[in-house]
Amino acid sequence: MVGDGAPSLRERNKARARAEIATAALRLFGERGFEEVTVDQIVEAAGVSRRTFFRYFETKEDALLADYPDLAVRLTESLGSCDHDDPLDAVRAGLHELADWYIERSEAVLERSKVIRDALNLAARNLEFMSQWERTVSSTLAGHMTGEDADLLARTGGAAIIGAFKAALTQWVRSSCRDDLHALTDRSLDLVAGGLRRHLRPPAESSRPPT
Repeated sequence: MVGDGAPSLRERNKARARAEIATAALRLFGERGFEEVTVDQIVEAAGVSRRTFFRYFETKEDALLADYPDLAVRLTESLGSCDHDDPLDAVRAGLHELADWYIERSEAVLERSKVIRDALNLAARNLEFMSQWERTVSSTLAGHMTGEDADLLARTGGAAIIGAFKAALTQWVRSSCRDDLHALTDRSLDLVAGGLRRHLRPPAESSRPPT
């Protein structure tokens, strides 16, 4: 019997099929280059139909960046369940969870980073997905900021924090994933946390925005 909150067999099968398509796509992109690979070649390599491909992905770009929507959900859930009174500590903990995800999949991350680097049009799609992370962090900060520019500060804070995390990821990838991503994340976040903390309300005065 499936427990409360546990994915059903159908959901697990869908997740596995989606992952298999994404894995086949990444392998082809790495071997041939992003521009040289077609959807037909991806479905052939994955052993699925075009209809199945488009059930999970709108474009081959989405197949390459298949994990990003899941990471956005993971970050949202992490921040929503975090018991830190300090929003910056909550965000830091959430980003360390994402860092664990990247470390566990370092080989695929390196391969995907090479594909993105060699296909300039993918950079915009990559940033579009990361903007979802910015909105999630900004939402966490909202309600904790002081002053007339509280909304602006929350949005700026979200952009700065995700920018810092992206810088840590970039440094980690450039080291071929040999550097300590958690240490890089802390160092990057420390650079922006000090400025943001000056604008935070004391915990007793803060209120979380409605979900």
